[in-house]
Amino acid sequence: MSSVELRHVTKRFRDVVALKDLSFTVNDREFFVLLGPTGAGKTTTLRIIAALEKQDDGSILFDGEPVDGMAPAARDVAMVFQQYSLYPTMTVYDNLAFPLRSPLRRVPEPEIRQRVTAAAETLRISHLLDRKTACPSAGPSCASRASS
Repeated sequence: MSSVELRHVTKRFRDVVALKDLSFTVNDREFFVLLGPTGAGKTTTLRIIAALEKQDDGSILFDGEPVDGMAPAARDVAMVFQQYSLYPTMTVYDNLAFPLRSPLRRVPEPEIRQRVTAAAETLRISHLLDRKTACPSAGPSCASRASS
């Protein structure tokens, strides 16, 4: 993993200042969480780190190197969404494994299994790995899954 540093990042959407002079560093192997109310700029911050948005001012650095001009694919960054699954028809395991299965990464399946298992243990969701994340609004399958 890389260290990620934001230096004096500002992002405006017309008259709205979404981020103002934001600076922080996430060190290699550090567990870092962005918390705040709706509209605080959490998603905007992540989108800027991933190059899905361009900041108006400031710099983004990975391992001390500026990445401001790099395309999203070149930054190789993943995001965890507030919605608990990106692909609701897949299992929790497959949602976690999905980015590791990218042809660009070429991660062997045993390593994927190890990394997904470790992440699930860290998040204390190992018991959910075989579940599909989609849950129809009505039906007995949701109720039975919610109680297990």
